[in-house]
Amino acid sequence: MNRLDFLKEVAGSIFQTVKYVYEPFLKDDIEKVEEAADRALGITWVPVMKHDEMGNRPEVRYASGKPVIIFSHEEKLHAISGICPACSNLIQVRTYDHVATCMSCDKEYNLKTMDGELSVQSLQIKRKDQMYVVGLTDNGKR
Repeated sequence: MNRLDFLKEVAGSIFQTVKYVYEPFLKDDIEKVEEAADRALGITWVPVMKHDEMGNRPEVRYASGKPVIIFSHEEKLHAISGICPACSNLIQVRTYDHVATCMSCDKEYNLKTMDGELSVQSLQIKRKDQMYVVGLTDNGKR
């Protein structure tokens, strides 16, 4: 091995070592920045279900007393508010055909194709440890 190859190998090894040492610190910093942004935006993360509870059908869960419809689309988990934004009534879910319906407005939203006449409010959902959590906004802070 000539000197140039040796120096390239040493530089690569030093970079990998520094990356390995500082990676846990950077991860903690990123989590702190995300928490601060959530706090500034008024987002509260509320657990809605355990990781192993999700089935093939849409489900209505309650997070902080608010209905949340959880369903999967193209192998990804989605969450929408269970309250109709137009009339503030509860949205009913027909699990056999994956359709959400507002009985008052008589509008529907297809959860399989993610379209329809019913305007729905999408919610953030993510996996945290062994739980799925939904991001609810506190409109009083805005």
